[in-house]
Amino acid sequence: MKKLSVSLLALVAALVATSAAHADTTPGWYAGAGVGATIAVDPTLRSVSGKHDAEDENLNLDVLGNAGYAWSNGWHLEGEFFHNQNNTKSVPGFTGAGGHVSNNVLFANVLYDFKMGSIFTPYVGAGVGPDFVNVKSVGANGVGFLKGDTLVGAYQGIAGVAAQLDRNWAVTADYRYIASFDPKVDSTAGGQGRLDNASHNIIVGVRYSFAAPEPVVATAAPAPALAPVHTATAPAVTPFVASKPVVAPVAQNFTVFFDFDKSTLTPEAKRIIAAAAQEYQKGGFAKITVTGHTDTMGTASYNQKLSVRRALAVEAELKNLGVETDHIKQVGVGKDDLLIPTADGVREAQNRRAEIVLAK
Repeated sequence: MKKLSVSLLALVAALVATSAAHADTTPGWYAGAGVGATIAVDPTLRSVSGKHDAEDENLNLDVLGNAGYAWSNGWHLEGEFFHNQNNTKSVPGFTGAGGHVSNNVLFANVLYDFKMGSIFTPYVGAGVGPDFVNVKSVGANGVGFLKGDTLVGAYQGIAGVAAQLDRNWAVTADYRYIASFDPKVDSTAGGQGRLDNASHNIIVGVRYSFAAPEPVVATAAPAPALAPVHTATAPAVTPFVASKPVVAPVAQNFTVFFDFDKSTLTPEAKRIIAAAAQEYQKGGFAKITVTGHTDTMGTASYNQKLSVRRALAVEAELKNLGVETDHIKQVGVGKDDLLIPTADGVREAQNRRAEIVLAK
């Protein structure tokens, strides 16, 4: 069991270390599974033979599977199946001790994510549900053995952290205290007896969100059309020379887009920036303004910093292409001035952008 736990933790660490940073939990439907270690709370056996303290094995395996829905405001609602088994190893003062208690619980859980605007999202939760308990010969010689199947209520408290590897996959690690109301079953000492049924649990798992992959969009905004050209018509009698076409002084706009929670320029973004630099170097423009934007995922302060990093990335690329820095003004506006209006906490690819404006 110790080797299994160490291997699972090493796997989680490796996945986190090699993953791209994706902030917060992906909203929508998801399913997950986990495995871990049960640390049983030593039970007290109660029957007609009296009250006896027993000792359980220190570690046993537990497994779970769940499915649910996560809202963008941090709340989750999910259904979960949990299974573990606690093995009795001794009843002090008595011989022939043994047996085990198996729990199969159907939990309804409510969880809440604490959004950090980073790959890591702490969460807490609680759940209740029916526990299908199987008690198999738990006891010792002289004490009697408890055995049988019963249905009781169970509850759990949860605290953990999720690491969002990409839009769909996340790994989780959490602590759970799980207990049920004391199961009542038959006793070989006569009548019926009860026993405590609780455990501490350390679980690692994976979660898959069914949200569609985000589109990677990077397109340049079309250049504004030239103002209409008006040509004077010569009078029939007096020769007249037509005036030159008049072109209104207009700004030239370019837009580049970024991947979620990134300020790294994509190859398509670099192509668009190169087109903007080439247009600027043709002449006729006096300055360039670069404005960084984000979507509404994460906090306002985090997104403000991210928008500035995006504007600086575009400025650096323009400089590499020969545009003098003195002619460039860069600014970040965070999650204000959205291209596509959304509620807070919504991922929208077209809002993760930087706008390049060439002005006279």
